[in-house]
Amino acid sequence: MDAKSKLLTLINARIEKVTKLIKEKNADALIIMNQANYRYLTNFTGEEAELILCANGDRILLSDSRFAGQIKKQAPGEMKVIMKRKNSVSEITEQLRHLSLKKVLVEGEAISAIDYQNLVNSNSDIEFEMALELVEVARNVKDELELDALKQAIAISSQSFTEILPMLQPGVTEREIGAKLDYLFKLNGGDGPSFDTIIASGYRSSWAHGVASDKKLQKGELVVIDFGSFYHGYTADITRTVALGQVPAELQKIYKIVYEAQKQGIATAIAGKTGADVDKAARDYICEQGYGQYFGHGIGHGIGLEIHELCMPALPFSKEVLKDNMAITVEPGIYLPDFGGVRIEDDILINGNSPETMSKLPKEELLVL
Repeated sequence: MDAKSKLLTLINARIEKVTKLIKEKNADALIIMNQANYRYLTNFTGEEAELILCANGDRILLSDSRFAGQIKKQAPGEMKVIMKRKNSVSEITEQLRHLSLKKVLVEGEAISAIDYQNLVNSNSDIEFEMALELVEVARNVKDELELDALKQAIAISSQSFTEILPMLQPGVTEREIGAKLDYLFKLNGGDGPSFDTIIASGYRSSWAHGVASDKKLQKGELVVIDFGSFYHGYTADITRTVALGQVPAELQKIYKIVYEAQKQGIATAIAGKTGADVDKAARDYICEQGYGQYFGHGIGHGIGLEIHELCMPALPFSKEVLKDNMAITVEPGIYLPDFGGVRIEDDILINGNSPETMSKLPKEELLVL
C-alpha cells in the first residue's frame, strides 16, 4: 500500500470512530473548529478553518483561497471544500441549510459565546448542543501514523538536547540555550518547538514552568530543561535535570527520589489503570521520603497533536482509564523554594502490562557537566 492509500485508510478509520460518537449522541453532524481536530480528520494543516462532519461520514471543509492548493495536496478522500467569502457563522449556516439536519453538535471549547448564539439564531430549525472533547476521545488512542510521527518528534527532540549540552557553561544565559535548542529542532528535521522551552537554573529550577530568562548559568547549580519539538504536527515533551559541577547534597538526594518516583509511576502506567493510579504511585513514594509538599502538580498528561491532551474537564487525565496506544507523559518533580528543583519527564506508550518509554535519554544518574 502506498503512502497516500495508507493515509486515506487511517483517515477513514478516524472518521468512523468520530461518527460513531456523533450517533451515540443522537446527532446528525458535528461542527469542528479546533485545528488539531480538523487536521486529525482531514490531514489539512492550515488555520482558520471549520469542518462539518456528518453522521454518515460526509465532510465539508470551510477554508479560504489562501489554502486551496494546500487542501488539494494534503487532504485525501471525498470531501466538499468551500472557499469562504463571509464570516464563518454565515458560511456554516449556508451549508447547514443544504443538509436537512435536525440536531447538530458544536465543539463547545472551540467556539465563542457570541458565535454560538449567532449560529443558534441563524438556524432556528436545528437543535444545537455543545459537545465537549468529542474528537479528542477518538484522538486519545493513536494509530500507526500518529505513533510514527510521535516517535520521530521524540528522536528529534532528544538529538537536539544532546547537541545543546556542550553549551551549558557558566555565564551563558538561559535564553541563549533556549534559542539554540529551538533552532536545533528545525535543523534536525522538526517543525519547531511545541511550547515555550523551559530552561530554569539555580533558584529558578524550583519554578516548575520557569521559561528561559536572561539569568546566567552558574557553577554549582541544577538546570531543568523541559523541551519538545513538533514533527508533522505531533509533539514530544521531555524534561531532564542536569548539574553544572557539584551541587549541594540535598539536591543530589531529591534527584534520586524523583528518579525512583518516576520509575514507580511508569511501572503503573498499564492498560486498565487510571492517571490517578500513576500519580499515586509516584506521589506516595515522594511523600514517604518527606518531600510530598514540594510536588504540587499532576503526574502527567496526554500528548499528540497538542502538547497537553487529557487535561480538559471533560477528559481529565486522573479519571481516564489507560488504553493501549495512548501516549502520555510521566513527570514527577520536587521543587525546594529559592534553593533548587528537579523534574524528570518521559513520553510513555501504553502497551498492555509493559509500558514503553519512548524517550530514551539517560537519567539513571544526575548528569554533571
